[in-house]
Amino acid sequence: MPKKISELQSAELKFRALLNKRDEINEQAVVLRSERDSLNEQKKVLQEQVRTARDRRDALVAEMRAHKQRRDDLQKKAKELIEFKKKLKGSPLGDLRTEIHALQAEAKAMELRQQTVPLSIPKERELLENLKKKMAEVERLKKVLAEQEKIAKEVKSIDHSIDQLFRQADKEHAEVVRLSDEQHAAHQEAADASKEVATLVASANKKHDEFMKLREQADAAHQKAMEMREKIIEIKGAKRAERMEERRALREINVATRRALDSREARDKAADDALQLLLKKGKVEIR
Repeated sequence: MPKKISELQSAELKFRALLNKRDEINEQAVVLRSERDSLNEQKKVLQEQVRTARDRRDALVAEMRAHKQRRDDLQKKAKELIEFKKKLKGSPLGDLRTEIHALQAEAKAMELRQQTVPLSIPKERELLENLKKKMAEVERLKKVLAEQEKIAKEVKSIDHSIDQLFRQADKEHAEVVRLSDEQHAAHQEAADASKEVATLVASANKKHDEFMKLREQADAAHQKAMEMREKIIEIKGAKRAERMEERRALREINVATRRALDSREARDKAADDALQLLLKKGKVEIR
């Protein structure tokens, strides 16, 4: 048959069990807190990577835009020169030279006719007038030719400038493409790291929630242990009061017994009273 334990022993066992439960929960909470803090440290490292990648991306984007603007400006200048060149171009120089040569030949023929063919004065005057007009037209066309040759040189220079502008624009475009690829890579790096940060944040928050729950459980166990401790103190206090009451009663019995020793009858009565009192307190068991 199992031995029956007292109320005090039961309370002390419960008190120790609650303390053990509290300590066990606190140990689990410490582990969770460590895991949470580790996740937060990893999060900080990744967040720094995200910031670095974003800064690099933004710098690349700014540089790319500058190259793109220079490319567009160069292409615009080249197109403007092309339009200007179109306006400068007139008749082909070969046609103009042919026309001049033809007029010069006609003028020579007219001179030869004037010198070799007898003509009336009116006819000669008409011939000389036409010759004068031919020579004036030749001079005019020579000036036009000179201007066209000058323009042709300018057009050639413009063509060279256009080629240079387009070559520079192509170089700027190549830089735009390179920087675009690099900024896309930096953006992807930042996006991937951000996803990892989000995963770590979710895990850290979960660990933190579990940690807080364990703290609440540990606090609850601690509170119950303190309540049980108060109960133990109360039981022990009651036990001490009971023992003090028993001692006081025994002292009173002893005094009464000594006073009654003058007569046997008094002594027997005192002994009987003492026995009854002890029986009442449970200190004596009659078998």
